[in-house]
Amino acid sequence: MGLMRLSADEKEDTDMEILDKASEMLKRTAEYNNLVKSLAPLIEAIRNSDTAKDFLKSADVDIFQNRFEKSGRRMKKFKEDSKTSGTDETTILRKAFLYLALFETSTTNLIDLVLMIFIANGHDFYVYRSRKYAKKLDDLDDCFISEKLDFLNHHGLVIFSEHINKKLRNKIAHLDFDVEADGKILIGQQKYDLQDELVHLEAILLAIANALKECKLPELLRELS
Repeated sequence: MGLMRLSADEKEDTDMEILDKASEMLKRTAEYNNLVKSLAPLIEAIRNSDTAKDFLKSADVDIFQNRFEKSGRRMKKFKEDSKTSGTDETTILRKAFLYLALFETSTTNLIDLVLMIFIANGHDFYVYRSRKYAKKLDDLDDCFISEKLDFLNHHGLVIFSEHINKKLRNKIAHLDFDVEADGKILIGQQKYDLQDELVHLEAILLAIANALKECKLPELLRELS
């Protein structure tokens, strides 16, 4: 069961209610349950291992906290600026850049956090660009998103590649799309409503964050801080 798309044009709902609905749908999927079942023992193993704890400390847990806080503050400002309604190219470009910013900050931060959980448990993650295994958070900055998703897929966490639109991110990053008269963007033969795509991506991030909370990651991070 995949994540059903919810239109951001549902006038009877607020933005947060739409996000909550979409997030709840995702939390009922097999992919979400598998995420929790996979991460819970890994996080518990870190809590019981001084070596793993020391590794995460050396990987600068505080950096994660700072990144999430900064991206949260800045995304809020960016989102307010992009709320202008309209189908003109300038308005659509603002939404496109908001989507890209959300992907490059919050989405990347969550993926990197999950990767570090695996690495702290002794799972090798090879960075092809730098030709070395990742040992700290900064090493992940040299990775392509495809490398990260392939690693997560290999470990059975398909929720990321199933619900995160890498193609859309890449096309927006290269401004390789056309803006249609109805305000949608056209990539090849496929149209995308960027407001719907933003709701979809934000809902995924909320669900993944909730999975990490279920696995008691916040408690672990507090222990390490």
